[in-house]
Amino acid sequence: MARERADSFISRFLFRGSKEREQEAVGADLEPASESAAEHELVWATNGEQSVQKLVERTLNGSHALVVTGYQDFLSAMSIILRVRPSIVTEPPETIRIIFGTNTDNQSRMDGDGRELSVEARDYFLETRGFSLRSLDELRAVLAYDAIASGAISLRIFDGDLARERFGRTHAMLHAKLFISDTGALAGSANFSVGGLRRNLEYIDELQAFPDLAATRRQAAEDFWTLGTDWTAQALEILRALLRPVSAEEALARTVHEMTSFAPWRVGGDGAAGRPPLPFQTDLVYEAAGTAYEHGFAFVEAPTGAGKTDIGKHLATVLPTMHSSVVHRHGNERPDQTRNGALGIIPASVLSNWTKIKPSNLDLIKHSQLSQKKGDQAEELAEINRGARSSASMIVDESHRLNSRYLAPSRRSLVFEQSPAIWTSCLSATLMGNQGLDGLLAFHERRASIYVPPEITARIDDNLKRGRERALELNALRALKQNFEDRQRSGMEDMFLSEADLAQPIKEAEERLAGKQLDPREIQADMADALAPYVIRRQRHCVGESKKRGPGIYAYPEIESIRIDAELTPKQSAILDEIRKLAESISTGTTLVSADPKRAGHTEVRFHDKARIHIRNFLAILRSSITFAREDWERRRALDTDARGRTSIGESLRRSERESRGGKTEIITITPKSGELPLDKRTTTPICDRIGELLQSPELDAIDEQRAEYMAEMLDLHRQVIFLSERIGVLEVYARLLSSRKGPKPDVILVAANHKLGPGTGITVARNGAEAQEYLALDGKKASDDHRRAMFMTFQMAEGINLQRARALGIVGVTSDIKSMLQGLGRIDRIDSPHSKITYTTFDLPGLVLSSDKKGRDRIESIALLSGVGASDLADEYLEFSAGDLTDLILEQHKKPRPLRRNNLYDLVEDMRRKLPDHLLNSMERIKPQSLWGAELCLLAGKSPMTIIALGGRAPSLVEASYLPPRLLGVRETGDRHEIIRDQPEVTRLLREAYGETVKAGKHQDRPTEAELSSVIEGLQPTLEGLAHWDIRPERTVSLLESLDRFLASGPSKNQGYNRFGHLTLPSLEKLAEAWAQELDPHWIEAKKDVSQRSEKEREIPDYLGIDAIYGFFEQQPSKTLSEVRARMEELFGAAEQASRNANTQILDRVAVIFQTKSASK
Repeated sequence: MARERADSFISRFLFRGSKEREQEAVGADLEPASESAAEHELVWATNGEQSVQKLVERTLNGSHALVVTGYQDFLSAMSIILRVRPSIVTEPPETIRIIFGTNTDNQSRMDGDGRELSVEARDYFLETRGFSLRSLDELRAVLAYDAIASGAISLRIFDGDLARERFGRTHAMLHAKLFISDTGALAGSANFSVGGLRRNLEYIDELQAFPDLAATRRQAAEDFWTLGTDWTAQALEILRALLRPVSAEEALARTVHEMTSFAPWRVGGDGAAGRPPLPFQTDLVYEAAGTAYEHGFAFVEAPTGAGKTDIGKHLATVLPTMHSSVVHRHGNERPDQTRNGALGIIPASVLSNWTKIKPSNLDLIKHSQLSQKKGDQAEELAEINRGARSSASMIVDESHRLNSRYLAPSRRSLVFEQSPAIWTSCLSATLMGNQGLDGLLAFHERRASIYVPPEITARIDDNLKRGRERALELNALRALKQNFEDRQRSGMEDMFLSEADLAQPIKEAEERLAGKQLDPREIQADMADALAPYVIRRQRHCVGESKKRGPGIYAYPEIESIRIDAELTPKQSAILDEIRKLAESISTGTTLVSADPKRAGHTEVRFHDKARIHIRNFLAILRSSITFAREDWERRRALDTDARGRTSIGESLRRSERESRGGKTEIITITPKSGELPLDKRTTTPICDRIGELLQSPELDAIDEQRAEYMAEMLDLHRQVIFLSERIGVLEVYARLLSSRKGPKPDVILVAANHKLGPGTGITVARNGAEAQEYLALDGKKASDDHRRAMFMTFQMAEGINLQRARALGIVGVTSDIKSMLQGLGRIDRIDSPHSKITYTTFDLPGLVLSSDKKGRDRIESIALLSGVGASDLADEYLEFSAGDLTDLILEQHKKPRPLRRNNLYDLVEDMRRKLPDHLLNSMERIKPQSLWGAELCLLAGKSPMTIIALGGRAPSLVEASYLPPRLLGVRETGDRHEIIRDQPEVTRLLREAYGETVKAGKHQDRPTEAELSSVIEGLQPTLEGLAHWDIRPERTVSLLESLDRFLASGPSKNQGYNRFGHLTLPSLEKLAEAWAQELDPHWIEAKKDVSQRSEKEREIPDYLGIDAIYGFFEQQPSKTLSEVRARMEELFGAAEQASRNANTQILDRVAVIFQTKSASK
């Protein structure tokens, strides 16, 4: 069949004319019905020069036809009759009689167990494995149902007992082949099947010219007919099972079951990964495996304390097994060229958690190994790359630590981006930390861009373009406003233009910006939607809360949040307010233009004074501890030291003030202590001197002491408490205050990598997170419920470690570092916490509103956008925000139900699951659907005609090595062409929408009528016949195969490579894509380096790195090298063609459900 195929990124179009449809309706393996030949034209046939089919068709068109056939190809026989005599259902009884002998393919199984042959034949067709349709023409056999039920087609099957009664001995089978009617008498070797009538070399005679022989054969046929028993009931049962009409509700339930029950992705029990997974962990592993299969990259976001380490270990068992089943070895490949096992990139602080009961095939590398000294970078990179090339998958824990800003990449992230292509799964509770969407895009580009199909690259680039366009418009608007304000300040009046005329360009620029619809939230929301297929996520709400604790109960404890603002006296408030005003008045006189580079959204350009950052840091310290603010204000480096080392906040602000004054001095009066005279002082930093004087006010002493009292009360109430802050110096202040209190001494533990405390302080120093775990983890070696313990640590030090024994956590001073806040809160908010309720206490100093508070709010908003909250759906609290509310705002976002994203396959499947009755879903889980073909059909209301097909998964077994995950396909009819929709979220959305329309119409529980079923089946053949392995290739292979076709063709690719690769099996396509990715690997790394270098040197924010850019670096190689690559790939392509030559690339035997949509108005 000739087919034209049009270029398309997502879809492939099959063009069919009406003539082609008529021909295809009879099946690709059968010729159209022929007119009856004259008797002298055809008296014998062999399927060589003459067609057996023509003789048989002429005979079947006669009256009282009788067929005796040894081979029981029931479906094929029915489809032949329907083609030859389409109105058979209206014919009288016994218009066509058929007696089947047996199925020679199954004779060994059917002999000797004492069951009737009719039962054996029925069970053969209805066995659990199901029957594999060889042609869509066989599906039309279901239309024979009415003809068999009416008796127009009468069926019998050979009965050995009747034969023994007749002939006195047992016969193994009926092997005769006779076709009898009033128009002919045929005898020969051909069975009544597609093979006998057309495919095989046979011999058959027309005996009408020999009356005696014809009469003898007619009588023999009638005698054989008497040796059969009625098979009508079994045949009808088979046809009912061939394509079971079901309601839309039942069909959707089976689809959800198929999409969520692929055995190779399901983990459970005590396996190689140690602890049995919890249900939500099992689901996350399943979805991550499915996403890695489809895209080569999966980002797994789970809340803190949800057991991401266990999830990662289970992924380390699933992904390598999947890779070895999907990408097969070929030819002379050595064992050492095969990718095996998993490579884990793990933070040093939690490495010990990963090494416990880890899978034997999981190798671990610490994060810190990625950031060694520059001299060791080549060696460490080579070691990491060796591991990546030999491993089948990579698992990155706490991946937010490896993120990178485009204009300030860390060495750790740069080393990481220079590793080769490998299926990657990332684990984090905070996606990409404070970088949010921008960090996710950067990470995605560095680890997945080689797998990204062109349409997703184009969508990302479109959003980047919109972001850059908005930035240009905003910068132009700012320039206009700045000029207008400068003119007003100068006092000069324009002689020709009024003030309204001068403001007109500003108005026009504002209208132009508004007209372009470049809302930054909408841009970021669309970017998040584009990346949603790669992100698998759960929120705290998905796991649930419970007061019940104990073995086997894994849920989060209840949360109590308390905010303790310092109770300031009027005098204290006045002093702090004056300090704030004085600090904010410091200016260097140097205006800085800072652009916060965000590829994923608007790049905001800010004009601010150079001293702003120091002022913010000073006020943040003041917010946390008056004592530490005094210490850091007064601290100066010794005169004999160099300029290295951290500058104190006081020194930084004094330098800023000196710069602003140009070194000029001023006489100020220092307020004396009680009993002393006022003192005049000449200084170059009068503002800072005044701040220093105010800081020493004795009225402020009580603030830290008051907080320490609250901390002591927390410790008395909760026994074991953690205190977090941004700076270790703040924590030391409160550690000293607690340890020096009178009465029974608690264990005070300060977690600091390089901190030395003098003897007798009563403070224990833990050097790192691993040591801290020993005190407060459930299995900590130094853990004890009998001790009162206060542990002080920074947010950064707390990341990833388990401190479940603590019942309460105090936050000293809010921080805009939302990633660290989330990580810190998760130290005690864990599913294995022994406490029914945990308490968070936020200590704040009212009245100090910082510029970074807005940044904290923006970061929470970014988290909401990434979670799937639409730009127009952001809650009011993100828009109206007051300082000090960050903890509650984070917790509120943290505890909300998970939004189901419109562009994530598993969120869409979950959305459909929630629309179905539980009893129906449970029945699908209890009972494996069994039918002849395994297919169910339903009708949906929709906006346009479409067929949606749910393909069941095929896992490797002892019988076959297929690894075919479940998936959906859409076939949309547009005129005379069929558009095949492969994109999984898009097809699932279409199915969800059509089901919604069906529910609205009240038809979701209706099953198709017989008339509707017949109509649908007639239209299915042209829809499904052309589907092949090419149509179910995963998205990660699309751009690779397209660029490989471009390389082999030495020119543009056509139809994404379909013309060259469309006939190959899925394993062959996978092998070509994998081998081609390895050839592109070095050039992908070079392309990523180029993006980083251009961003750093030229300060530009480039487009997303797509396959075209990678291929551009590849084709710059010398011609000799390219020729060698071409030879390797052509050799592999030849092997793939050989492997696919006799293989079945159709997908008909995998069809589980067929949804036929028609317009809701019909």
